[in-house]
Amino acid sequence: MAAALAFGLFWGRAGAPLLLGRPGVWFGLLLGVVVYPFAQIWLHDELTRAVLDVVAENAGAASIRDQVQLAGLISAGVAAYADEFTKLIMLLVVGFVMARPSNPRAVTAAAVAPTAGYALFAAQLTLTRALQADLPAPDLAFAFVREWAWIALQFGTAYMLARGWLAGRLAGYVLLAGILHTAAAYTATLDDLGWHTAVVTLILAVVGLLAFSWGASLIPAGRR
Repeated sequence: MAAALAFGLFWGRAGAPLLLGRPGVWFGLLLGVVVYPFAQIWLHDELTRAVLDVVAENAGAASIRDQVQLAGLISAGVAAYADEFTKLIMLLVVGFVMARPSNPRAVTAAAVAPTAGYALFAAQLTLTRALQADLPAPDLAFAFVREWAWIALQFGTAYMLARGWLAGRLAGYVLLAGILHTAAAYTATLDDLGWHTAVVTLILAVVGLLAFSWGASLIPAGRR
């Protein structure tokens, strides 16, 4: 509840209006929830395995297994861009449902609404598992901070996609969002390498807040 309140207050200061009265926005929210499980299974897992298999065939399976950092970077990049392309497709679908809006507020809503369903479903799933695992209080606190950081990152990169639509430079903003997303996803490899949980969480939080604040700064500030 405290994390949700903090994020809500932060959104009120830095976030763009969501136009909650529009049916297309609620469609986008539902779309994000529905798409998440399929994206995780088909894009993250299957695509990551396929890419790693291709790299292993060309570079040698043993060398890939021995280079945890390289394998982790490849996995993080694949997962990051799979997420961003999923959000981009959802943005296009919601934009079509909303009759191809050109208003900055409507475009932002078309980007953020499905991302909200997508990111909040992911956070709910992860935190449910953490609560069921009966973790010590510090580990549980880290889990909540990480999910808050992931939500911030997802919203921030959604802002970037909205800006790309508005500016007619989607490719550039997708690339930028993917780089930030890759940096966040790579923290899982840092965990595997034995980095302290507090340090990994701090890195993820910094990347998430950077993405959110940077993305929010790209959206017109007017809340008319």
